[in-house]
Amino acid sequence: MNVRTLLLTGVCLAAFASPAYADDAAILARLDAMQKAIDAQNQEIAAQRSKIDSQSKEIKSLRQKLATTPAAPAASVAATAATTTPATKADVAALQSELAEYKNNQRLEKQEEARVTMTNGRPMISSSDGRFTFSPRALAQFDMGYYDQKASAALLPAANGQHLSSGANFRRAHLGAQGKIFGDFSYLFNFDFGSSNGNEQQGRVQSVYLQYDGLKPFAFRIGAYPPPASIEDGTGAGDEIFMERDAPTDAARAIAGADARDAASVIYSDPSLYAALSFTGGKVADSSVYADEQTALLGRVADMVYKDSDWALLLGANGSYVITPPYASGLTGAHNVTISAGPETTFNDMGTKLVSTGAINVDHVTQWGLEGAAQWRTLYAQGGYYGYSMERAGTTFEDPDFNGWYLMSSWVLTGERRAYSASNGSFSAPKPRIPFSLSGSGWGAWELALRYSDLDLNFDEGSAGTAAGTSAIRGGEQQITSFGVNWYPNTLVRFDLNLQHVDIDRLSTAGADVGQDFNVIAFRSQFAF
Repeated sequence: MNVRTLLLTGVCLAAFASPAYADDAAILARLDAMQKAIDAQNQEIAAQRSKIDSQSKEIKSLRQKLATTPAAPAASVAATAATTTPATKADVAALQSELAEYKNNQRLEKQEEARVTMTNGRPMISSSDGRFTFSPRALAQFDMGYYDQKASAALLPAANGQHLSSGANFRRAHLGAQGKIFGDFSYLFNFDFGSSNGNEQQGRVQSVYLQYDGLKPFAFRIGAYPPPASIEDGTGAGDEIFMERDAPTDAARAIAGADARDAASVIYSDPSLYAALSFTGGKVADSSVYADEQTALLGRVADMVYKDSDWALLLGANGSYVITPPYASGLTGAHNVTISAGPETTFNDMGTKLVSTGAINVDHVTQWGLEGAAQWRTLYAQGGYYGYSMERAGTTFEDPDFNGWYLMSSWVLTGERRAYSASNGSFSAPKPRIPFSLSGSGWGAWELALRYSDLDLNFDEGSAGTAAGTSAIRGGEQQITSFGVNWYPNTLVRFDLNLQHVDIDRLSTAGADVGQDFNVIAFRSQFAF
């Protein structure tokens, strides 16, 4: 029932009830007047509703514009507000203020949020925008080994390895952290509590540096760390195929690189090309040994010349130049440099070097190398050749030069491959597709490896039974054949078994044969993240 019907009903009742409304004409006149008033009110209500609908549409449109153009919401609001009524302008202004406050609070909350992730067993804490990260890292390598020497070794001079100490030690016990600062900077702190000579020590710097990454593919690094020197040097300590690097590579990297070397490096890295140039000084632990630190240049370049789904071929070159050798006792002291190597094992407590040039007083030292690596499916091969030369100081003796080389290969029986790391210009260990589990069907990854290395530190050595000449250096020649079996139960754990045959050819100053040959068996258990 509408309003008009109610009014008519009421009027009729009133007419019957009161004689004053008996006049039909008067009643109709009153009804028409009331109808006109009702129509006018309905029109006013409709106009108000239309105005409310229009303002609602304007506010909705403003919300959509603000949501799609957050960089400049004020301009959109101002342009629309100029055509609206004062009441609408106030609503838009309030909406704009509320939206700005909401977005500011959201931004602050997002910056303060932290995310914790776990990738390949390595935890990482990062800001929600990824510009700040912190990731702890650890590497533990426990080695056990036995040197099977002949009885005749006991007759050798002590310096030539009469008795190499069999036993066990922590080769490496690294603890550290790495991450990013403000997106453009990266850092690494890594300390080692293990030993490379069989005697664990208190924690010492292995690698501590700060790096600027804001000009990719270039990076700028400074601190104390192993500056890039070769493929083997770029391979992480936990990713090496054998328990130790080959002797020729170790001898080369020790001249101007190796762990805890003070350095500043410029590094270029893209998917195919890796290059680095470093200015290096002494090592962190050398400060109390030398009166003046060594200065040198160390460079490396490597190019992935071919790569497809089956093949990868990496070729490279490297070199070192010692500008100023270390001074042993002030500016008038000897500038001694020694090139030496052990038997590619480190659990010998005495740290004996079976081949060594001895300390040579030099003005400069130069090292150069050519290297390469190739991979075909699950087969991997790598090799390198190095030359070392010295410029003697304060003498007319001939300048000596030496050389060394190695070849090695591996085969992953379970089908995994060694992955190429463009950021290091080297290959990493295979990651098992199915982790080992007695309750499952996985056996991890298994790898067989073979290596031969030859380091010749003889110069003008002469013949057995004769005294050394004035320019002669009888450092000896070391040849090692190694066989390895590596088991990767999962991405964090690894076990290695290495078998070696070591052959040392060396003459004493008087011309006596002080060489020897022996076998080594070594086992390593490793945990890393």
